[in-house]
Amino acid sequence: MIRIILDEATRDELQRLRRTECSPKVRDRLEMVALSDAGWSSPRIAEHLGCHAQTVRDTLRGFLARGTAALHPFRSGPPPDAERFEQVAAALRELLQEARTWTSRQLSRALAERGIALGPRQVRRYLRRLGARYRRTARTLEHKQDPARAERAGRILDNLEARAAARRLKLYYLDECGFSPTLPVGGSWALPGERKWVEYEAPQGRRVNVLAAYRPHGPTPRLDVFTAERTWKAYDLLAFLRALPWSDVPRVVVMDNGSLHTGRIVRAARAGLARKGIYLYYLPPYSPEFNRIEGVFRQVKYQEMPRRSYTRRLELREAVERSFRNYGRRLRPKTRERLRPAA
Repeated sequence: MIRIILDEATRDELQRLRRTECSPKVRDRLEMVALSDAGWSSPRIAEHLGCHAQTVRDTLRGFLARGTAALHPFRSGPPPDAERFEQVAAALRELLQEARTWTSRQLSRALAERGIALGPRQVRRYLRRLGARYRRTARTLEHKQDPARAERAGRILDNLEARAAARRLKLYYLDECGFSPTLPVGGSWALPGERKWVEYEAPQGRRVNVLAAYRPHGPTPRLDVFTAERTWKAYDLLAFLRALPWSDVPRVVVMDNGSLHTGRIVRAARAGLARKGIYLYYLPPYSPEFNRIEGVFRQVKYQEMPRRSYTRRLELREAVERSFRNYGRRLRPKTRERLRPAA
């Protein structure tokens, strides 16, 4: 029978180790040593921890031979080559910064051209150690932006949002969005070996268009939405702006510089809108990231509409309106239920 008797110094060391963030395997080994010190036999410890008695004996023998070092997992093979890892990691970081997509096989070939021989499987191991993930690409327009104008727009929006948070004005973000009978490809959980299939429907003039304004600041965030089964005109935009809730403080509407927003009819109506307390602020070209309603459209299109295909335009329009209503309802703060007085 293997029996461990700890002195006070070793017992204190094990207690300090127990209070650190260690793996479950290390905690089990600590428990084995502590129970052996308490007089438990190896079979009894194994039954208590749900493991084999030989596992307990090996742990106790290792502790007698190597001390607390035996409690940590033993790494077989040579020690890690830190210099090699840094060489490969630097090459991978440089390659991943290039303006192109990569697979592990393509990265393996690119590394071979730099004198680093790694197979695709080994490349994936290095990528995981770097924290890299295989993700869908995303589109950007930053390369077309004027940096000075984009930086100025950021400062102006920060000022407008600060004034809106202080309730000195009401700030709206406005844009349009179209919904086709078959929505864009998204993600879904599925059972192993299965895949979600979405029945494709050609648009064939069955799109539903949305004109929306999002007000994120204030005691109650607000989302105003118009839907139609036709293309929006300038008079639709003006009617939508005039229908915004009345306010005793200025209403500032942020929008991009699309042709619908900057056409002759809208330019001629800006003075009349200003007299009603509605002011338009145009974002610089190629700056959709400044318009906060883009996140609302993305949430509704990809998350709020689990049914991804519609055969009739009326069904699509009802689904779009219902999804925007549900999203707008969640923007409102939850009020506590009033307690009824006792009878």
